[in-house]
Amino acid sequence: MTENIEILFDLLDACMDYIFTITFRQCPSHLDMFDICSLTPNLSKLDITYAINSIGMNYERMLFGMKIKDASSLAKVFDTTETLTTLKMQGNMIDDDLLRMLMTGLIRNNTITYLDVSHNKITNHGARLLSKLIGENSVITTLDLADNQIHVEGGRYLARGLRDNDALLTLNLRLNRLTDSGCRLLIEGLQENETLTELNLSANGAGNSTCQMLCTVLRSTERSLAVVDVSGNTFTAEHIDLFRIAVRTSKTLTSFDLRRNPGYSESSDAARDIEEKCMKNETQKHVALYGELGDERLLNMGK
Repeated sequence: MTENIEILFDLLDACMDYIFTITFRQCPSHLDMFDICSLTPNLSKLDITYAINSIGMNYERMLFGMKIKDASSLAKVFDTTETLTTLKMQGNMIDDDLLRMLMTGLIRNNTITYLDVSHNKITNHGARLLSKLIGENSVITTLDLADNQIHVEGGRYLARGLRDNDALLTLNLRLNRLTDSGCRLLIEGLQENETLTELNLSANGAGNSTCQMLCTVLRSTERSLAVVDVSGNTFTAEHIDLFRIAVRTSKTLTSFDLRRNPGYSESSDAARDIEEKCMKNETQKHVALYGELGDERLLNMGK
């Protein structure tokens, strides 16, 4: 193991100017990531999972997940980096305490725009910390919190961050425990947000209250939502019909995933109307983006 680590550092030292991405799918030695990143001045993407591959029958819980020293080391990386833009820390058993330690560096960082902490153990307290990260002056454009343990209060905290945010484009909260109340509270935060384009609330127990609030947001012409995923929730046929009415006035929605809801059927009139409206918006979006460019090319060819 020591020899392998020495080889790694020799390799980093030789190639430091040409390393832009570092990916660890296992890290049993729990290397000091600050030492690693200090040798990569152009690092723009860090993807790390503290696990052990092919462990077989020798499973031990302590072999998996981020440790306190790992979080402390990474926090120093976030605080000092001038190049890192993409950070993925999936499946590291990050709880609120570890997140609080990571936040000491993240809160002072102004380069990371893509943050993925999915498949961890973040709860409401962690959501409260993250709401400060996506508040005013945030530079994060994508936040992936899928498959954590965020409940109703976590939705309230994140909604506070969304109200003051003008940078976040994509928010993924799939497979949390927000329930209908938490989803409604989160969407309330979007009433004052004009930048978010993608929202995933799949498998969160959303129902009637979420439907009413989401319809309000979808009807607003000032909202920018283009992709909405609320699949795997508890929406009935009546809710799907309300969505159909709300979508009629939307000029931005291009994808609305309602699958695996008890009231959803692909063959229903409501589902077909929603799909047709999304396709129409997508077509108009492409025309707006490429139509004028195409006209200019034709004019230039004519010259």
